[in-house]
Amino acid sequence: MTDGLTVFMPLYNEEPILDENARKVLDYVARFDLPFELILGSNGSTDRTVEIGEAMAAVRPDVVFFHVELRGPGQAFAEALRRAKYSRFVCLDADLSFEMAFLDNAVRELENADAVVGSKQLGQQSRPLLRIIASGTFIWLTNLLTGMPFRDYSIGAKAYRTEKVLPFVHLVDRHTFYTQEMLFQLVRHGASVKEIPVTCEDRRQSRFNLFHEGFYRYGKLFGLWLRSLRRRP
Repeated sequence: MTDGLTVFMPLYNEEPILDENARKVLDYVARFDLPFELILGSNGSTDRTVEIGEAMAAVRPDVVFFHVELRGPGQAFAEALRRAKYSRFVCLDADLSFEMAFLDNAVRELENADAVVGSKQLGQQSRPLLRIIASGTFIWLTNLLTGMPFRDYSIGAKAYRTEKVLPFVHLVDRHTFYTQEMLFQLVRHGASVKEIPVTCEDRRQSRFNLFHEGFYRYGKLFGLWLRSLRRRP
């Protein structure tokens, strides 16, 4: 696979911010001494996200856009991973809630690591207290059940060596559990994963129903725990 940088942003009804934030990312990564592409993956968008993304991809060869009808960032992640041209694959939230310095750090750390976990718990976060408590509880239980050591399983600010996670793309579910799945598979197969601090500032309310999201994520975690038990000595 060609050495370079693929940046992926999952999109759901991002009309107000898509053009500006995509250009910010493109301007930022243009400073790197690497070939790069920005993959914009719309999942279930019903506003002008598709129109804006298609227009940008039509005039910029470093932008790839696709749209899938059903909502779910997991299926967008899987599609982007299959399309990626470059060896480094970095995931960013569309609202750019993480400092862009994560890109610099991820590119550097992926020289030696197979994945990079950006952790709000290790860094700084400006988020509603309820969300901090809910995510902290989920992280603690994830680590207790699976034996993983990481302190952030959100989908933003994560980076991978493309060839290391591509073999597991068939395990990616449609929604938001794919970070846990990818990290679980990498750890299980002896990959090197580096966790680094990031600064996060939530600029908008969650796009998910927290009750439904919690029910779904705990259900997926229980299934992952059962699989981890079957593979222990």
